[in-house]
Amino acid sequence: MPNRILKESICYSPTVEGLSWFEEVCFYRLLVQCDDFGRCDARAPLLRAKLFPLREDVSSEAVGAAAEALAEAGLLEFYVVDDRLYLQVVNWEKHQNVKNKREKCPPMP
Repeated sequence: MPNRILKESICYSPTVEGLSWFEEVCFYRLLVQCDDFGRCDARAPLLRAKLFPLREDVSSEAVGAAAEALAEAGLLEFYVVDDRLYLQVVNWEKHQNVKNKREKCPPMP
């Protein structure tokens, strides 16, 4: 997985400031798990396993609720392809400059 860039402006984002501590942590961890197009499988048990592989005290339900909150805040969009739920980070291309792009998830329809 390639490295991701977090700009210092994220510390001053009113959108990020409006998140709970847990939602914000989920967002940062999600950024490093997405493919080069800002997409990821959005099924809650898989998100929990990817975002918190060593934290047994974090539930799939909590991660799923955090992902929903991120979508409500306008940071993510959910979509379905072949009956599977995916997510897309909004404005991915604006914040990430990826040279070698590898698609792991299908694009939004």
